[in-house]
This record gives sequence, structure tokens and C-alpha cells, in this order.
Amino acid sequence: MSRKAKIVISDTHIGAGGVALGNKLEDFISDVEFVVWVHDLILESNRDGIEMELIINGDWIEFLQVPAVDGFDPSVPYGAATYNGVTEQEALKRLEIVYERHPGVLMALAAFLNPGPPQRSLTILYGNHDPELAYPAVQARLQEMLGAVAEKAPLAAIGARTYLKDGVYIEHGNAYTESVDQFQNPDHPFDPGNPSRVEHPWGSRFVTNFFNKVEWERSWIDGVHPVTALIFYALAFDPALALRLLEQFLAAAPDLLLKPSSPEPGQPSASEQLLTQLGDPVQAEAMAQRLQSDPTYAAQLAGQVERAFSEKGAAPEQPPDLAGGPDSATPVERGQAITEYYWHALEEQAAVVAGKTAARVVLFGHIHVRVDLALADGARYLNTGTWIWGMDFREAPDNVWQDLFAHPEKYSQKRDLTFARIDHDEAGAITQVKLDRVGAPPTPPPPPPDPQPEPGLWARLLLGVRAFFRRLFG
Repeated sequence: MSRKAKIVISDTHIGAGGVALGNKLEDFISDVEFVVWVHDLILESNRDGIEMELIINGDWIEFLQVPAVDGFDPSVPYGAATYNGVTEQEALKRLEIVYERHPGVLMALAAFLNPGPPQRSLTILYGNHDPELAYPAVQARLQEMLGAVAEKAPLAAIGARTYLKDGVYIEHGNAYTESVDQFQNPDHPFDPGNPSRVEHPWGSRFVTNFFNKVEWERSWIDGVHPVTALIFYALAFDPALALRLLEQFLAAAPDLLLKPSSPEPGQPSASEQLLTQLGDPVQAEAMAQRLQSDPTYAAQLAGQVERAFSEKGAAPEQPPDLAGGPDSATPVERGQAITEYYWHALEEQAAVVAGKTAARVVLFGHIHVRVDLALADGARYLNTGTWIWGMDFREAPDNVWQDLFAHPEKYSQKRDLTFARIDHDEAGAITQVKLDRVGAPPTPPPPPPDPQPEPGLWARLLLGVRAFFRRLFG
């Protein structure tokens, strides 16, 4: 037996391309880095005789942000109807757009495949943004794009949910976090009411019906994850945006998920009350203004939002610990608590999976953050983060948040291109487990400037005189 290596990435969210031409929904801008990295793996494999398997752990293709249209124009903000359809034919149309706009990615993966020796293979698992990978026609077309035909056909496995081999377990992870992103049957992502189509969870419908429109206006918004935390952060730093997101998010949830918390029969639920207020432009404007000036009101409204999320099945099943207490926690504290809760949920699930499968390494994605954690039984939990922009804002002070909302370009151009590598010796034993990066880690953005004191009367007079002479003499 030869040495083996498993290479794992997730959450590349490759979309319709055309960033330079105006597509505000494309978050994947690392085509060149991806191609160079894959070819470096090929060179290493050939030079050292290492068998390699590249595993893409879900959310590889951003089907939710590729319009199913002919003659795709990156400069056009398409309507929700072009994103909503989930038929097999619409999935194929989206796949062709991705192939046309990101040919290097598919060509690099095709070059990676090798019957051997040394053998190199590819496994692509689905996530909550690309369940279309379970369609047979999509799998067949991808096999063609990858050149995985004839003797190479067994080298590409596409469309499973989980991977368990050689003591390594891999899964995207959306089955263990927000219910809005879960499939009713995690192993079979098809709509129980229409088995010929993949399921479109209401979190996905929120993206296609509304979030895409907001991202066209604020292309950085995908970097704050999950969306429920984003809403709480926006309540603190961009109330008008927060209330827009909140109204559409609550409206997207089907009534069948409603779990009313009102103790009085016949009284409106928290979500119904909020939707009534947000549907009135005068009330919504008053709410936005009050959020900016009244911290007590902001905490009270954040509590009401938390109850509404719970009613809609969009909040943690167990309320997270809140630094400010359940009745006085600020919107920021609630956003931080939700983020922490879901991160810990995956850590706990990794321990459960390791116990059930005897895996020594468990890998998830989905939460868009790098994690390398030793579990109690000696196994390792890794999360491979994302190839789109994102930062850990859990400990960020208010001035950093304010700077993000005011100057997102300082943050949203940075990428942390993470991958995991698990090496095996000739006997199959794991010899190395590590998170690595393609290139150097991103440099942190410059700190926001400290607020400057207002100039006094004499200073303003001098500045005015200086400005006058600059205009006078050019």
C-alpha cells in the first residue's frame, strides 16, 4: 500500500461569476488560487507517490444565487422567480452558467482525477445550498464536465450526504444547527410533497425571495453568519436594514412551524405583533429611530424578536446564556449568543458522531469558521470554514461593528482559504491531521479611527481661513 492523503474543503459557494461585470451575488473570487492549489496537489501526489482524495463538503455551488436563465447577464439584478425554481432542468441550467463562468475550477478538478498510480479521486457531498447535487442528471452532467467517464467514472462520487472511511467522518453540518436550513429527511433532500424535486427549506426561500435583493445592495452581507445573528447585530448598528430583514424573515416562515408563546388564548403571537408593526411604514420608521436612541427599548425589542424566532422554529431549542440576562440582553449580546450556540452544537455533535462511528477525525462545514478541537476521547473535530469572506465577530467591540456597517469594503475583500488534510501511512494509520491555508492568512483590517473631539471655535476659524486660501490659490 502507498501513503494516502484526504484533502477537505467546504463552503466555496461558487456562483454565476461576473463580479467584474457587476454581479453582486458572486462571493467566490478565488478561481486562480483554487487552480494553483489543485495543481500543487497533483505535483505532490505524482512526485511522492501519494494517493489523494479531495472531498468537497457541501455548499460547493451556490445554486440559490444563480438564476435559471438563458443568456445570463452579470450586470442584471434578476427577480426572485429566476432563483426560486428547484426542478432538475433548472438545476442543469444553473450548472451550465457556473461552468461557463468558472471553467478553471472544473478543469482543475478534471486534471486532478487519475486512475493511478498514484490514484486521485473526488467526492462531492451536498449541503443546504446545493441539494441539487442529488439529481441524477446533475450528477451525470458533472461527470462529463470533470471528464469522469469510462475508466475515470469511479473516481468521482457526487451527491451523498456523509462520508465515513479510514476513520474519517465528513458531513456538511446543517442538520444540527438552524432548523430553517434543515431537510426533513437529512439523507434524502427531496420534497416529501413532491419527490421529483429537491426540498427548498424556508431558509432557502428567504434567500431566493428576499436576501438576494438585499445582497445586491450590500454585497458584503453574506459574511455575517447565521442570518438570525445578523438581524440582531443590525438592530444595534443599522436598524432600518434589521427591520427589513426581520419582516421578510418572519413572513417567509410557514404557519405550520408556528409555536405560539402567548399565554392568553386569542392574543396575537410575538411574530404576529411584529409583522403588524413592521407592515406599517409609520410604525416601522418610529421603531428604527427609537432603536438608535433608546437602549432599554432596543433590549425589549430584541427579546420580542427572540420570542418570534422561537415561534417560527428559527431559534435554538435551548435558550443560550445571555450576558445581560434574558430580559435586558442587548441585540449584540443576543447575536453573539446565537452564534456561540450553533458553534457549540456542532462541537457536541462531533463528539456524538465520533462515539457512534469510532471515527478519529470528524469534519463539518456550514458555520463558516475554522475550528480545530480535541474531543474528550482523543478524536479531533475540524471545521474547514469558508472560501468566501467572513470574520469572527463574537468578541468584536461596538466600534468594529459600526466600522463594518459603514465601511464593509475594508473587511469583505479578505479571504481565509482553509482546507483540512489527513495523512495515512502505508498501513492505513492516520499520521497527521491539520488545518491549513491556501496562501497566507488574511491580514486584519485596520482598526477604526477613534472618535475625534469637535474642534473649538478658534480651530474652526483657522481651518476656514486655510480652506479659503486653498481655493483662492489652487
